[in-house]
Amino acid sequence: MDQAFSPPYPQGGNDGCSHAVHPGSIQLHPQVQNQHNQPVVIVQPSVNMRHDPPAEPVPDYMCYSRFSTLCCCLLLGLCALQFSRATRSANAAGQRREAARNSQTALILNHVAVVVGIITIGAYIFYKFYLSDQKFNP
Repeated sequence: MDQAFSPPYPQGGNDGCSHAVHPGSIQLHPQVQNQHNQPVVIVQPSVNMRHDPPAEPVPDYMCYSRFSTLCCCLLLGLCALQFSRATRSANAAGQRREAARNSQTALILNHVAVVVGIITIGAYIFYKFYLSDQKFNP
């Protein structure tokens, strides 16, 4: 029996749709025989896995990450931007737990970047206006 050129056989599924079973996916097991001493045909069902995005996606804080990158702290902002991208990808793949973890990390990094930016700007203003006057007026 040559199975290389035989057409797919239609088979009804449980969901009312007909599926094509290719003869290459049919395995004959001579060890297992039915009551008439004929080989039993075992067909492995196909598996369809879908990852639907969640109904309400986890926030990715992309705008906040861009702001903290450009205006506050470049290094921490870039890290937050990377986690925001990972959150967006996990949301698209339907992996809510990973998206929530990446989102929380991005939010923390953004907060730290803003605090570092405020401290840096405050120190610069303090130095520029207070300490520079001290040098010239002893």
